Amino acid sequence: MLSASAAGLLLAAAALHGGQGPAYTIGRDRTLAVSALPEVLSLPEVRPHLNTGLTTSFIVVVKAAAEPGRKVRGAARIDVRWEPWDEVFLTTAVGADGRVRRDTHRSFAALAGWWQSLELPVALALPLGSWQVRVELSVIPFSQSEQRDAQRWFSSAPGDDAASEPATTSPGESRLNGVVDLLIATSIQRRSIVRYAWPATPRPVPARGP
Repeated sequence: MLSASAAGLLLAAAALHGGQGPAYTIGRDRTLAVSALPEVLSLPEVRPHLNTGLTTSFIVVVKAAAEPGRKVRGAARIDVRWEPWDEVFLTTAVGADGRVRRDTHRSFAALAGWWQSLELPVALALPLGSWQVRVELSVIPFSQSEQRDAQRWFSSAPGDDAASEPATTSPGESRLNGVVDLLIATSIQRRSIVRYAWPATPRPVPARGP
């Protein structure tokens, strides 16, 4: 398990030397989506957790900024679990649109390919503007009891409630932020996490066909 200081060093190292970072698009419906996540699954601080038979969660937190002083924060979550009986990787991805995407992968290579093909909606109804986007990825290994706790938090996450949101919340902020913030805060208190950060590169939205 990494210490908090080691995790901080990994965050800084990833930001400076992470190679090609993720991409983002802003759709015609003003949905901010992240894709081309760097392949961190095979890194030595991550790979051993993926073969334990327990769920490893990847929390994607996106921070977008635009003039004058506008900020939007979005999030998505990816769960990966190795099923030893069937020798497959089971994945679940949930984005800001609330859709749950479940897949089965019969090899680590297939899992890594799926990871890099992911496109995750992380914020809805993004205001018009020129945005700069930063992606943070936290890796949280769970024990069985922690997994049950996280599932309870996720299933009981409140819907949109303007009265409970802080004054700085943007209309484009992911409705998953509450449960993601609780998940990260509680996990940090109980154990160290590995975290990476990259600036994201804009990718053009494909033109519509005839």
